[in-house]
Amino acid sequence: MNRGFDDGLAATLLVCVVYPVGPAATILMPMIVGGLIDGYGYSEQQAGNIAALEGLGLVVASFAATVWIRRVSWVRAVLAGILAYATLNVVSTTVADYTSLLALRFLAGIAGGNLFAVTVAALGDNRAPDRAFGLAQAVQGAMMLAAFLAAPALLARWQVGALYLMLALAALAMLPVLLRFPAAGRLRAQAVAGGAAVEPHTALIWLGLGASVLYFISVFGFWGFAERIGQAAGLPAATIGLALGVSQVTAIAGALTAAAASDRYGRYGPLLLVWLGQSAALWLVAGSFDATAYFVSTGLFQALFIVAVSYQMGAIAALDLRGRFLVMMTAAQGLGAAIGPAVAATLIGEADGYGRIIVLAAALLAASTLAFLFILRRPAETA
Repeated sequence: MNRGFDDGLAATLLVCVVYPVGPAATILMPMIVGGLIDGYGYSEQQAGNIAALEGLGLVVASFAATVWIRRVSWVRAVLAGILAYATLNVVSTTVADYTSLLALRFLAGIAGGNLFAVTVAALGDNRAPDRAFGLAQAVQGAMMLAAFLAAPALLARWQVGALYLMLALAALAMLPVLLRFPAAGRLRAQAVAGGAAVEPHTALIWLGLGASVLYFISVFGFWGFAERIGQAAGLPAATIGLALGVSQVTAIAGALTAAAASDRYGRYGPLLLVWLGQSAALWLVAGSFDATAYFVSTGLFQALFIVAVSYQMGAIAALDLRGRFLVMMTAAQGLGAAIGPAVAATLIGEADGYGRIIVLAAALLAASTLAFLFILRRPAETA
């Protein structure tokens, strides 16, 4: 039976299990990009475009979700998303042509984006959104750890198609969850009372959406080529795969930390620490580095990325009284994830390799963090 909305721990964890499926290909992108280059002979720019189009599909789905997310059954939406996502991933295993795969991955991004939008709306309706998103990120980290550990062997034996098949099976594994998935979210009292009244923090929310775009360009511009950066430093493929897998363990730790802390210590301090820590992670691989530096850099970067997402989403959820803009937050994130790899690919040079990607990531990280710190200060000043 379909149940009404419940933000207890068991119900929240149920939503958290579905949460990683939508953006899974985007997170796994370093291995997919490497597989497209090594297995299909794509250029780095072509592989980056594949990553960008998949992220763009997620953006399109997220913007469309602002129209239907409070009007249709979430169970039906998740079912449709699972079936479409699984089908498109299976078909992707049979296609090596660049143009055809580009179109397929765009459609897969739309299907995954629909799944992601529903889970984000459900987590945002939780009374403690920081905790809910932290738990979701922890579940995501555990699932992606398994994916990263399996990816090198799968790529070596069956090329990138094996990763797409893995994504399809992961989606189908979510079908039993539908038996207890909420059919709709919480009706917010503020929205009912305010009717069509203007959102009091609309300008700050839009600034947050823009800052989120910048943040995700920074993160995925770097993360999309993290595998290539390690390879350029002469690290063995097994070492790179292990480091990226271990980074998911640290991501779990970061998510659990965010979930435990919730908003107990506010959001200003944690986001400031994220900025400093991720800047240090980028600096570690800016020049010559060894395996230890690579492990520390990728692990620290991913752990703090998860913390940042939890607190950024919590900040917007706290401002979004009618529950409409939070779904657009996933569109902003997807837009950044789509732009990041494509922009980063254009910065790769023969002389400095991936150096300009790291500079861009650091600059956009700073701009995004400053914007969010401003957002967090303004409501306190005007309250």
